[in-house]
Amino acid sequence: MDNCLPLPLSLSDLIALEDPNKARPNRTPTESEMRGLCSLADSHARIASFLETELSRAEAVHQSIRTRYEEQFSELEATRSQMHQSHQLISTLSTHRDQIRGELARITSILHPLRRFPSDILQCIFETCTQASEMPLAVAITLSHVCQRWRTIALSTPRLWNRIIFSTDRNSNDIRAFWEWISPRVRNVETTVQLKDNVYKTSLGLHNCPLTLIPNLVTLDIILSEIYLIFEVIDVKFQVPPIKKLIIRNNSSDLDEITKLEQEVFIGWRLEKLLDRFESLEQLDIGDIPTMTQSPEHGRVFSQIKVLSLGYTGPLYILSILASFSQLEKVSFGHVETVVAAGQTPVVHQSLRILQINSFDDESWLPFLSCPSLTALVTASEDPHHFFHFIERHPTLERIEMENCEGLLKKLTEIAPQIKHMGQSGSWTDFSNWANRGFHEPPLPSLEVATMMDDLNDLSAITFEAIVRSRALPSFHPQSLLHPSLAPLKEIHVLIKPESLDSVILDRWKATEYYHSAKKRFVKAEMWDDCEEIILSWV
Repeated sequence: MDNCLPLPLSLSDLIALEDPNKARPNRTPTESEMRGLCSLADSHARIASFLETELSRAEAVHQSIRTRYEEQFSELEATRSQMHQSHQLISTLSTHRDQIRGELARITSILHPLRRFPSDILQCIFETCTQASEMPLAVAITLSHVCQRWRTIALSTPRLWNRIIFSTDRNSNDIRAFWEWISPRVRNVETTVQLKDNVYKTSLGLHNCPLTLIPNLVTLDIILSEIYLIFEVIDVKFQVPPIKKLIIRNNSSDLDEITKLEQEVFIGWRLEKLLDRFESLEQLDIGDIPTMTQSPEHGRVFSQIKVLSLGYTGPLYILSILASFSQLEKVSFGHVETVVAAGQTPVVHQSLRILQINSFDDESWLPFLSCPSLTALVTASEDPHHFFHFIERHPTLERIEMENCEGLLKKLTEIAPQIKHMGQSGSWTDFSNWANRGFHEPPLPSLEVATMMDDLNDLSAITFEAIVRSRALPSFHPQSLLHPSLAPLKEIHVLIKPESLDSVILDRWKATEYYHSAKKRFVKAEMWDDCEEIILSWV
């Protein structure tokens, strides 16, 4: 077995064998090995030459990039240095500029013409600012913090502070502090105070408001968050100096949703209680208090009241009210539930000049009323026929404003040809095209002012132009259609209702040449709450 030849090795075993040239470095290669080694050497030489060339190129590219990097880095450092220097320059210039601007503003303010305004002119400007604002005290405080002179003027102008809107939802100490703060500012000028509560709660806290600190409180406006808070107004704990005008408004969300408990609580409440509480009143304006009632107590006379306005109320003896308020000059009823006492006798009201009734359930009281001095009648009744006999009995009437009286102009002309101011909603065709509407002569020949009470979206350009041409343009105007027996209207009023202010108005009539050529004024409507009027004139 020892003489047997060794087994042949595998390829992997051969590769794993150690290089024999390392063990015998001086070994002489064989001829075939020499040829292989020479070929391998040539191949390695070519590869080495190629790599040497590529390495030289790579080193050259690297050196180029490095050179460019060093140049750009040097440029970047220079740029950063320039940026720092420019930033420093900007900062320095900005500081100097602000200093110069401040000095310029100081000099300009010294030179401003406002500084040379007399104090009384500034007072007028300040008063205009507060009167035009819904937050007058905030405006007054702002004006008083501008400069020392303005503060002196503001604090010496009590009319800046005499319209006080105060929320009672705060603690009693803060309430007291506010009135002590405002009292010396209003001095002795006529002051209006509005009290309201921004939080619905069981008490308005009126007794915490020391209104007696206001030297000349004329108007008191109270906004109730709940109807039953009317009792706080009547309560003797609520100390109020003698006032001339009292406004009570209800801010409840739904007047119709009054609980049975509230109705039971209100059984004993009467209008007379309020009048006994405020004996100095000359004007009384009660908004929507649906549970307010009034009893026909004979012999009670409240002669100091000149203006009375009642909104949505409970049962009212209107004739008894008019008899009790013997010196009334203007009365306004909202939606009232009228009651006529048994055996009612005629009521003659000598001083009443303006009667305004929005709507009522029963017209049976009208025949009992006579007003020899009545000059204006305003109503939004759905059926104006109820008033025709009343109008006929009052030849002193000069102004009538009615809704829903379309087609009744002929009747009005017959019973009240003396009317000087007419307002109506609906079509004005009878007015402008009277010759084709069965009239023998122009309606309302004494008319001086016409009020259009329609929604502005319903006032067409054709209607507007027809009225202007037939009654408003002077006879010498080339487009006038004025009848020779008539004088042109002094004014045309266009009533702007609250709902029109918030809607998209087409205003086609405003695009007419007559509107653009008219003299215009924008005022608050005299007879209609929360409305405005555009007054137009061509004479």
